[in-house]
Amino acid sequence: MLRMTMLSTVLLASAAFAGPQAATTASAPPASPAAAPPAPAADPSSTCAYLTVSQGEIPESRDIFDATITQIDGDSTPSGRRNRYPVEPGAHVLTIADRIDPKRVPAAANAQISKMKRLEQQRAYKKVELDVQPGVSYAIGAKLLRDRLDADSIRDNAYWEPVVWDMRPEHCP
Repeated sequence: MLRMTMLSTVLLASAAFAGPQAATTASAPPASPAAAPPAPAADPSSTCAYLTVSQGEIPESRDIFDATITQIDGDSTPSGRRNRYPVEPGAHVLTIADRIDPKRVPAAANAQISKMKRLEQQRAYKKVELDVQPGVSYAIGAKLLRDRLDADSIRDNAYWEPVVWDMRPEHCP
């Protein structure tokens, strides 16, 4: 499982997850994030936060694409797309599916990705842990790792990673 903790910056570059501690797998060291804008000021008195996949225009020019949150803490999200999911501040385990535009991937790689998703089904998803701060809305996406479009990486589902591509202050109703 990937781990995303205490996001204080949003990374829209290279292959790292935002924050002082990058997303990691058990075998990969944290990537060092490039310069990124600071995180919004969270409201510590807030009792909620939000997770979304629909927060403005996704920066596809940086190989970040749409994603789907299929589970939050082991509970399935409602079918059909929702704009955002309210959550309590704290650590949450998200199950994410990529929705990378097939037109942005070479045809041979796209065929391999389709085959892997068909064969692997649930294992084609990725689980990540995110430390959610109060009063913040987190936009989740899928970052295409172009240097991992080889057959082995696609078979291992290592051609993409979940990313937080935007964070905004959000107050509870």
